[in-house]
Formats: sequence, structure tokens, C-alpha cells
Amino acid sequence: MTPEQLYKDALEAKKQGAFYGMTLVFPNGTKLPRGFPNGEFLSENKSGKVYSFDPDKVITWLKKNRLIET
Repeated sequence: MTPEQLYKDALEAKKQGAFYGMTLVFPNGTKLPRGFPNGEFLSENKSGKVYSFDPDKVITWLKKNRLIET
């Protein structure tokens, strides 16, 4: 997933009210990027680990690391 797509997904989650946050799946063996916001671990399956993140924190992280144009 590109930073631009992650940003769009976070904006969409905010738009929908995302009561539980936005859900991301990290494939097995993949680590969270350095400084990425803490998320709530939901489950693990053969596809990877499933987390829920606060979309505002994801957007802030993207901006802080200059991964998107603001």
C-alpha cells in the first residue's frame, strides 16, 4: 500500500465515522513501520496480523514523516 492510498483510506474512515478506527492487515513477517501509531491488535490469521488504528493518528504520522503532500 502506498502512502497516498493509506492517506485516502484514513480520510475515508474519518468520513464514515470509523467508530472502531481503520483496519489494516500486516502480512506475516512484516513489522510495523518505525514510529507508526499504536493500534489495537484484533486477530491473526494466515494472511497476517489484523490491527485497528485511529485514522487521525495515521494521518498525523504520514504528515510528520513527509510521506504525503499537505
